[in-house]
Amino acid sequence: MSTQTAIQRAAYNRWCRRRRHLIAMGQWEPFVDAEPVRQRIRAINQAGMSTTVLTERLGLPPTALEHVMWKRHGVASSQVRRETAEAVMGYWPSLQDFPAHALIDATGTRRRIEALFTLGWTQRFLSGRVGVAERSFSRALAKPRVTADLARKVACLYDELWNRPPYESEVAPVPASRMRMHARAMGFVGPLAWDDESIDDPSAVAQTDAPEPQASEGGNLAARWLLGEAVVLGRNDRREVLQHLFEWTNHTTEEIAVRLGMSPEAADRQWHRIKEKAAAEGRRVWRRVFVPRERQINQTEMEEAA
Repeated sequence: MSTQTAIQRAAYNRWCRRRRHLIAMGQWEPFVDAEPVRQRIRAINQAGMSTTVLTERLGLPPTALEHVMWKRHGVASSQVRRETAEAVMGYWPSLQDFPAHALIDATGTRRRIEALFTLGWTQRFLSGRVGVAERSFSRALAKPRVTADLARKVACLYDELWNRPPYESEVAPVPASRMRMHARAMGFVGPLAWDDESIDDPSAVAQTDAPEPQASEGGNLAARWLLGEAVVLGRNDRREVLQHLFEWTNHTTEEIAVRLGMSPEAADRQWHRIKEKAAAEGRRVWRRVFVPRERQINQTEMEEAA
């Protein structure tokens, strides 16, 4: 059995189970309005993912979205299956979802490069690390869209370099100093002005008043923060704290977001990324049982929640 066939069969089995459950509850409404779904698909297409690739990513049958997007007998479909609608409306592609040659918005890629410029990393060094000629690299950054492959390479390099200036063995002091001066003159902002949730969002505004990390003795800042010590969390420490709060406390997403000074949507997306990364590495992380404060839950409910 091919992988695609297995995905389709699993999707069909999920649909059958849900259908039986809804019929038993008297809530079976197999079709919903297709227009919101159509608008969502167009937005995803605009982001750089074709309808064909979207269908594959969602594990839907090859023709599942055709009647939504293209007219038959001169009339576009007015309804779509509820399961298909829920799958489309609940999905937005991450950087890793796009095919290598898909053209996506260049905002996040450009911001990452500009942030590295403020630290002294030169364009020659960065273009060499991503395997692109310097001139081609410069032209790509000037365009409104870049390939997903280049965006992924830049994001990976950014995660490696964002919190340190270049060593002399990597970039000579004079070129590094010139790059920092150029970045300052161009008004580029450093890595602390962005977080993982905002750097790719064209509508996001740089947090230019972001606090600089304060030097403090000792390590394990995440554990010290959880114990109540006033320390400034770096990117990895912040992610570690968020994962701990989701896994081991009964705080709601909103409460966790307030503690970390972020929106509930950003906290939820970060938690989703943590789970995806763990799954890719063969590990399992999950939301520990959330016990509503006003009642107790029985053993069966605890097992189902876990």
